[in-house]
Amino acid sequence: MSVNAAAQRCLRATYQTSPVVYRIMRWIIGGLMRILYRYEVSGQENLPPRGPMILAVNHLHLFDPGAVMPAVPHKIVTLAADKYKEHRIIGGLLRAAGVIFVRRGEVDRQALQACLDVLRRGWVLAVAPEGTRSKTGGLQRAKPGVAYLALRTNAVIVPIAFWGIERIGDWKRLKRPSCHVVIGRPFRLPQPPGRATTDQLQALADAIMVRIGLMLPPSYRGVYAARIAAVEAGQGDEPALLPANP
Repeated sequence: MSVNAAAQRCLRATYQTSPVVYRIMRWIIGGLMRILYRYEVSGQENLPPRGPMILAVNHLHLFDPGAVMPAVPHKIVTLAADKYKEHRIIGGLLRAAGVIFVRRGEVDRQALQACLDVLRRGWVLAVAPEGTRSKTGGLQRAKPGVAYLALRTNAVIVPIAFWGIERIGDWKRLKRPSCHVVIGRPFRLPQPPGRATTDQLQALADAIMVRIGLMLPPSYRGVYAARIAAVEAGQGDEPALLPANP
């Protein structure tokens, strides 16, 4: 076996998990979400029947996968920080669910290749374009990687916004928090002529975040608040995004 083949086999092992185990985990997590939160989901009719598909989500809390997993019937491959890889409990749960571990603070080319592999197989990949959890709850500037993945694979993008997952601490006051999940209409990114520049990728990533932010309450819109308000007022100048099924 070649070195490249061995590397790919090692990468795939982290996310090619048993569909049966995944369904059991999804059922358990869905039950826990409905116990811990007033859990509400809307827009499930917007989910395409199959991939390749990128679920573009905001990033609020360690429990974010708990908000998304029960809302999406497809088996999802998600990204997780490399620091959890060796954690006995969290790492084990992440492996069982099927994740790609990513080294933060650098361009992780192995993880990037794994993401491309997932999409080329026609699967579903969940990506938080911000890269790291928001400390304020508001949206942070996206990184261009999500646009790169979408353009390379022509994957459909489904924007998903959620809020309230971060309020798990309300239980300390014996108050059951609400968690809202909204699934938006799918779209594709327009292919720029020639190879996309970094600026073009960033502009497309920003457009994805605006689509997410339009579904969020104003207090969660962060650095995109002004752009989202302009779009709502009919004054926005966003890149044209294509319907998923033109």
